[in-house]
Amino acid sequence: MEIYHNGKIYLNDDMAGTAEAMTVEDGVITAVGSDDLILGKASPGGDVVDLKGCLVMPGFVDSHMHLLEYALEKSFVDLTGASDLNDLLSLLRARLPEAEASGMTLNGTGFNQNYWDKPELPTRADLDSVSENVPIIVRRTCHHVTVANSPALRLAGLEDSHRDGILRENDQYILDNALPAPTKDQIKRLIADAALDLASKGITQVQTDDLLVISSELFGKTVLDAYMELDREGLLPVRVYEQCNLPSMERLEAFLGAGYMTGMSTGHFTIGPLKLLGDGALGARSAALKNGYRDDPANHGFLNFSDDELNQLVSAAHKAGMQIAIHGIGDRCIQQIIDVCENALREYPRPDHRHGIVHCQITHPEDLRRMADLGMIAYIQPVFLKADQHIVEDRVGPELTASSYHWRAMKDLGIHMSGGSDCPIEPFDTLPNMYYAATCRQPGAEHAWHPEKALRMDEVFRLFTSEGAYASFSENTHGRLVPGYAADFTVIDRDISSLPPKSLTEASVIMTFVDGRMIYSK
Repeated sequence: MEIYHNGKIYLNDDMAGTAEAMTVEDGVITAVGSDDLILGKASPGGDVVDLKGCLVMPGFVDSHMHLLEYALEKSFVDLTGASDLNDLLSLLRARLPEAEASGMTLNGTGFNQNYWDKPELPTRADLDSVSENVPIIVRRTCHHVTVANSPALRLAGLEDSHRDGILRENDQYILDNALPAPTKDQIKRLIADAALDLASKGITQVQTDDLLVISSELFGKTVLDAYMELDREGLLPVRVYEQCNLPSMERLEAFLGAGYMTGMSTGHFTIGPLKLLGDGALGARSAALKNGYRDDPANHGFLNFSDDELNQLVSAAHKAGMQIAIHGIGDRCIQQIIDVCENALREYPRPDHRHGIVHCQITHPEDLRRMADLGMIAYIQPVFLKADQHIVEDRVGPELTASSYHWRAMKDLGIHMSGGSDCPIEPFDTLPNMYYAATCRQPGAEHAWHPEKALRMDEVFRLFTSEGAYASFSENTHGRLVPGYAADFTVIDRDISSLPPKSLTEASVIMTFVDGRMIYSK
């Protein structure tokens, strides 16, 4: 038995009840109470951990990210700080000798041209100015646009079809498939390393979209095998709920035929929903909008699936018993997702399906009411406001902006929302992410962006704890610190519950535990 004492332990997801200490046996919380009560249960030889007055919260859940992609991109050139095109090219040139020596592709990621004085995408010619011999591939922060130089385009047979070097959405997979795929052992090492990074931010569960990292495979069996082997070997320290990206009937049928299904688990690794990518991104003007872009009226973005294609996929997965999670950013795509989920539920009624929309950004009030009526989940990323608040009104106009990113309206309608980062689009640092949900404000900004959309602090805490657990059907065993629940918790250096929201940007995780076992200590 382990005893944790001298802390401020939040027991319930409403943050109303606290304790000073708790006991854990076999990875499960067995008792909570005062220091005197719990220390009285100590037995000789038992482990006693002094929490030193720190705040203890349920372990954080990131309900949508790309863990393996993050792990792969750790070695890429970080372009997030590029101030303009010349700066981006300078960052690439600095790493060119390394790529030349290794004979590898030079990869960069994270740039956002919307922050530049001249907000134009780099082109093939720009990257050719760095090298016409080494393949160079750079990916925009949204991961919906990739730019390649001539050698990289030649590798994929795209030299003639993409003369500007700019690839969008599914065309990016053609380029990915032309590059050597990581082996299963390499994937295992990448995941194990990335999981420790998660723990350093207090994250004990991720819901992650990884299967198309090897998009040439029918349904990502190598990635699934890597996760399951790691788990069976006791080397997967955090919990993983896989959002299974299977964008064709051939892939979905092969996946189901191999026996995979939502809820199938090896312990720390669990198969989650069918994940589909419904449209593009707002920053890239590829999100599907009903009335087009205010700053590009002829452009309506695009849908990745026709209505019939999406109906077929969703209906088949729903009928088979799978949960559904579909990326939807533009209002046209969000309405399409709601329609197909409604159709599937009408044809094959099923209670507690927990189908949902990932991102769920550009919405009309009627969209949210329909989601509430259908019992759908919204997987939201509050940290997206950091970039999007500067462009959304230009993209969709003031009226639609007023009803978009409206977490307060979602909450008031009873929609279950879970918080995430979409890493590597944004960092998976949960505490600053919470700040955006609580304030709708840039740190240090004088005014908030639509503060009426913000959530209360107790609601924000639930967003990244019990609501994340709800999205993975684990709210009866995770997301609270009460007897019978898993001992997954994070220790924070200050009581953010009693301080102004600004404290969320200043606080630090100092310890993280899964199953009562410390997996991170600062």
